[in-house]
Amino acid sequence: MNADIALWCTAAALVVAIAVAVYMARGAGRLRAQVAGLEQACAARDAAVAQLVAIGLPSAAELVGDSPAAHSAHSAHSAHPAPTVAPVLERTAFAGNVQVLTQRYGAGVRDLQRDVARSVRERVEEEAHQTTESAVRSFAETVVSLGANLSKVVAEAMRRHRGDETFETLTLIDHTVQQMIRQAQSYVVVCGGLPGRRWPAQPMTDVVRGAMGRIQDYQRVRPRELSRQVVGQAVEPAVHAVATLLDNAARYSPPGSFVDVTFQEGHHGVTIIVDDAGVGMNSEQLDSARRILSGQEPVDLHALGPHPKIGFPTVAALSRRYGFQASVDGSGSPFGGTRAALFIPESLLAAEAPIDDDHSAPPAPADLVETETTDAGLPRRRRHSATQDTQPLPPVLSASQPRPGIAAAWQSGAHRTDGGSTPSAPAEGTR
Repeated sequence: MNADIALWCTAAALVVAIAVAVYMARGAGRLRAQVAGLEQACAARDAAVAQLVAIGLPSAAELVGDSPAAHSAHSAHSAHPAPTVAPVLERTAFAGNVQVLTQRYGAGVRDLQRDVARSVRERVEEEAHQTTESAVRSFAETVVSLGANLSKVVAEAMRRHRGDETFETLTLIDHTVQQMIRQAQSYVVVCGGLPGRRWPAQPMTDVVRGAMGRIQDYQRVRPRELSRQVVGQAVEPAVHAVATLLDNAARYSPPGSFVDVTFQEGHHGVTIIVDDAGVGMNSEQLDSARRILSGQEPVDLHALGPHPKIGFPTVAALSRRYGFQASVDGSGSPFGGTRAALFIPESLLAAEAPIDDDHSAPPAPADLVETETTDAGLPRRRRHSATQDTQPLPPVLSASQPRPGIAAAWQSGAHRTDGGSTPSAPAEGTR
C-alpha cells in the first residue's frame, strides 16, 4: 500500500518536473527570440542612425566650408538617397522620429544651402566690385597725375609764348588737358577718392570760371558774378561739380544756344543755378537723376554699361562728402530746358571778396566785346560792368561760331587762379 502511494507520488512529481521543464524550455525559447528581436532592432536602429549620419551630417559640414571640394560635395549631396529604416522598424515610433528628423534636417540643410549660396554670391560680387573700383581708380589717378604734369609743362610754355601765335595753340592743348583731367577725376571721385587739387578760398565768380575751363563748349556759358568766397577745402569739389552740371547743360542743348549761370543768395548759403535751352528730361530721367543726386540710388560701376554716364553720380559723391545739395528741375529753366542747382551751405562760404575789374580773366563770350586785336591776331577784350542780380539772362542765340581765340581769355583767368593755389599730388560728364 505504501509502495503504491510512493509510486504515484513519484510519477506525479515526474510529470510536474517534465511539465516544468517543458514550460521552462518554451519560455527560454521565447526569451531567446525576444533577445534576438531586440538585438536585431538595436542593430537596425544603429544602422539607421549610421545611415542618417553618413548621408546628412557630413553634407552640412561641407556646406559651410569655402573650398571648391566642399561646394562639389554640396552639389553631389542633392543626389544622395534619403535615410531608410529596416522592415523590423517599420511603423515604430523610432521610424517616425527618424522620418521627422530627416525632413526637418533636410529643410534646415536647404535653408543653409540657400543662405551660404547667397552669402558666397554677395561676397564674390562685393570683391568683384571692389576689384573693379580699385582698378578704375588706380587707372584714373594715373591719368590725372600725368595730365597734371602735362598741364604744368604747357603752362610754363604759355608763359614763355604769351602774346605770340603759339600761345593760342598751347591754350587749346591745356584746355583739352583740363577736360581729360576732369573726366578721369570723375572716376576717382565715384570710386571713393578725393579731388586731388587744393586751392585757397576763391570767389564764386572764379569757381564758375574754373568750371568753364574744364568743359568743351565753355564759349556758350554766360556767368553772372558774385563775390562771396568758397573756403579752400570746398573750392575744387565745387569747381568739379559745377563743371559737370555745365557740361551736361552744354551737351544736351542746341549748339547755338547759351547756358546761363546765376546765383541765389539765401540765409543758409548760396545756390549756383544752371539753365539750358535743351531738350529737357522726361519724368523717368528726372526721377532717376533725383534718386542719384539725393544718394538714394547707389552707384554700381558694373551697371553703368559700356558707355557709362558718371556725371550725376560724381556730383552726388561730392555732395555727400562735402555737404552740397544738388538738384534738377525739368520745368524750372526759363528757356524750356533743364535747370540744375548746386547749393553750397554757409559753413563752406567765407566773407565776400572785392571783384578786381582790372584782372585779366574775362568772363564768357556773352559778357565780352571785342575792342582790338593783339600783334598775334588774337582778340583783345574788355568786360562789361559786373551784374549780380539773380534773374536769368534772356535766351539769345549765338550769331557766330565759337572761336578758338576765346580760349586764351579763359587761360589767363584759369592760371591766375592756379597761381594762388597750393596744388597737392593729384589723387587722381555726363548725365
